[in-house]
This record gives sequence, structure tokens and C-alpha cells, in this order.
Amino acid sequence: MPKYPYYKFQDGGGRQFYEGRYWNCNGKGICIIAVVTNNVDWAAYIGADNGWSEEACLEWTAQNGAKLSELDARYYFPEFRLIPYRG
Repeated sequence: MPKYPYYKFQDGGGRQFYEGRYWNCNGKGICIIAVVTNNVDWAAYIGADNGWSEEACLEWTAQNGAKLSELDARYYFPEFRLIPYRG
């Protein structure tokens, strides 16, 4: 896998998980992440939690987040332009 300018918070099972953005707004954690499947495709998700831990918000979003449209996902992760977006 190429090196991307995002924080990789998980790697395993043929997938890498990257943080695109994280905000803590008034005690609520909000993040956008990307899940890249090796040499196949990728998808981006948005999620929010109670704001106690950035890492916990990333993990929660990886499991339960709402999938972003391809247009929105490519805005947050322009470096993935050569990888197909998971429809």
C-alpha cells in the first residue's frame, strides 16, 4: 500500500483505516474516516459519539458510521483518486 498523508488508526485483515477529520464540538466527537481494502476499493464514513476519546470515535465510526457519497468522500480523501469507490 502507498503511504498516505492520513493517520492510520487500524491495519489488518487486508484493510487499512484512516482518519480524515476529527472535531470535538461542544463535547461531541465527530469524525470522517476511510476504509481501504487492499488493491480493491475504499469507502468513507462519518460518525459521532460522546466525545470522550478521539480513538473511540474513530473505532465506533469504522463499525457503525454512515457511508458518505462518493463526491463527499473524494473531497475529504483526494489522494485516493486512483482507487475505485465502493458503491
